[in-house]
Amino acid sequence: MSDSSSASPVGPVPAPPSTPVPHPDPHPLPLLSDVYPALVSFLASKLAAEDEPALAQGVARLRFHGWCTCSRTCAYLRTAPADRADNSWIHLDDGDTPLVWLQLDREHTSFAGMEICAFELGPAPALDPRRPARA
Repeated sequence: MSDSSSASPVGPVPAPPSTPVPHPDPHPLPLLSDVYPALVSFLASKLAAEDEPALAQGVARLRFHGWCTCSRTCAYLRTAPADRADNSWIHLDDGDTPLVWLQLDREHTSFAGMEICAFELGPAPALDPRRPARA
């Protein structure tokens, strides 16, 4: 029977790498402005015109969480996890035509998502391969 306490070490412990190991992006989801820049520009200008400067500035920080999957044609775009949504909405309309309805988050400091009504998003970008048919 051998005594394990007398075993010799395998070798010297290697020094840590000289270059830092990159950390994963804390925000792996793309910014909404990278996916739909025209939408973000529109929202920021309309919210500023509606005297909502804090919400207008915050639009640039929204992340694209994808589309609601309740149906193939649902036009609800998520900008936060579903449990962050409140029952309060801001409607951005063009006269009688609803363009975008924004769903506030629970703190009313940002948006959890938005219903894209008559706003034209343009062609689906590479960052959004699962865009619904209607949006």
